[in-house]
Amino acid sequence: MNQQLLMQALDCDNEQAILEGFMDRYQVSYQEAEDIFKETKKWLWLASQSEVTGIPVFIDKPLMIIDEMWHTFILHTRSYYNFCLTHFQKLVHHNPTSPKEKEERRDEFLKNPTGAIKKHEEQLRTQYNLIYDNLGPETLLKWYDTMAQKYTPEYIRSIKKY
Repeated sequence: MNQQLLMQALDCDNEQAILEGFMDRYQVSYQEAEDIFKETKKWLWLASQSEVTGIPVFIDKPLMIIDEMWHTFILHTRSYYNFCLTHFQKLVHHNPTSPKEKEERRDEFLKNPTGAIKKHEEQLRTQYNLIYDNLGPETLLKWYDTMAQKYTPEYIRSIKKY
């Protein structure tokens, strides 16, 4: 991992407005919003590396709060654009799973549950290894244990203001 590039990627202009925008949508403290934003920037850095590594990353249920902050960041288009171009020399595009893709995954599971589960487990193992190798064990545990336990989809819905 290039720690210097990662540390640079944590720097963002207009951060105050982004945090306030998140706090306007969710009932969280400033410190919570700040921490979630830091983790989001780390995820974006990792996602930007996928072209280099050839290993795509994805947002799954444990990372939903990162996805919510990413949505807020994208709403601040100039800041998001500048952040991505400054740190990654490209935009990190948000590609949500389409209804068709969800249906295909469901059909795949119904046809071959064991194979679908094995495929998903392999994708998770690959992502865990990527996070561990590039961001360290602390980040992996934070994302898939600490944050995942706190920011469940139900909890996120309960703190959403609108």
